Amino acid sequence: MKICIAPNLFIYDWYSVLEKYKSIVKPNMTVLEIGASNTSNTKQLAGHCKTLIGVELFSKRTPKNFSNIKYLTGDWQKLSSIIKTKSIDIAVSTHVIEHVPNDILALNELYSVLKPGGVAIINTPNRKRLTRTIIELFTEERKFPYWEHEREYTKTDLQNLIHKSKFKQYKIKPVVFGLHGGPVYAYLESVPTFLRSLSNFWEIHLTK
Repeated sequence: MKICIAPNLFIYDWYSVLEKYKSIVKPNMTVLEIGASNTSNTKQLAGHCKTLIGVELFSKRTPKNFSNIKYLTGDWQKLSSIIKTKSIDIAVSTHVIEHVPNDILALNELYSVLKPGGVAIINTPNRKRLTRTIIELFTEERKFPYWEHEREYTKTDLQNLIHKSKFKQYKIKPVVFGLHGGPVYAYLESVPTFLRSLSNFWEIHLTK
């Protein structure tokens, strides 16, 4: 078990997604990234596939096309209006689904654009992460919508969401266990089994 002290545990959150992605991507694949305003992350994904389509909700945050990356402005909830159905091999979305008003519709739209056997990798904050759980021992439970988040999820919330969607094959992985505050983050990369409900993030793998 590795204990880390780092300036930002969100770095490992992204690395976990990237590790899963690299284990399944092939050079001839078409990849979709939903929420593609971070060009550094997008370029890392694009380096392993034939074509990457980046979708960003806001036109002012949509980057210009680059190399094998094509950017589109659009809404995840209306994905099939801008992406051809059954055309995507792998979809990646980090810290977006908690912002989407209709998350079931978003998953079903994602299902429609994936090829049979296609995989989606999604991550999102754990509503009952350790820091939030400690805070709520002394305050009331956070109510949603909150700030930009329509909601956050426990593992049970995610299971219920997926069961209502068209996806039947899935895995929910806990990512990072730790505390953060101020300039330093201390965390375990591998989440102990008995602490999984308190992990900082969930990483969801969906297969069509």
